[in-house]
Amino acid sequence: MKIGRPKEVSDEHIIAIARRCFLERGGSLSAADIAREIGVSHTTLFNRFGSKQGLMLAALGAPKDIHWIEALEAGPDHRPIREQIVEIACTIAAFFEDLHAGFTVLQASGIPTEALCSGEDPEKSAPARAFRALTEWIGRAQDQKKLAQCDAQVLASTLLGVLHNRAFSNSICGEQDSDKAADARHVADVITLLWDGIKPLP
Repeated sequence: MKIGRPKEVSDEHIIAIARRCFLERGGSLSAADIAREIGVSHTTLFNRFGSKQGLMLAALGAPKDIHWIEALEAGPDHRPIREQIVEIACTIAAFFEDLHAGFTVLQASGIPTEALCSGEDPEKSAPARAFRALTEWIGRAQDQKKLAQCDAQVLASTLLGVLHNRAFSNSICGEQDSDKAADARHVADVITLLWDGIKPLP
């Protein structure tokens, strides 16, 4: 049986370089320029991703996998629950910052919003799985008496909404250069604001 040659440059490497290039230089950057940066032909990019738009969507769109879903599915752990919520929220906040940066370039390039999730079952998408994982994490924390009883889905939506708005306002309101320490303080302040409503009963 004939065995095909392994790919010398992985799709993941191409996507990482393309993302950096698009974020630094914008969506008008040509596929040929990106190919030179990677050290492959632009034909290779089209063979892998179909078109420049396909490459942009792979590099800047919603990811197929979200690494922190597994951490949510494994928790909560033995640490203080407030500490865990802040940690989770900081991770999600950083995710939204990256996501919004990519979406901004895509939209500025004229790629319609519906193209971001085309060809994918919304219920099975990584963002949908992440939302379910957070809702279920909250539910388990409530079952363990670590959080007060409330609608877990509403709490998950509230937390995600606040964190997404932070990423949006950083860009729109001129705070693009906010540092990670400031973002972490903001997340901690958000949890402090919510805490009286979700802390476990004494």
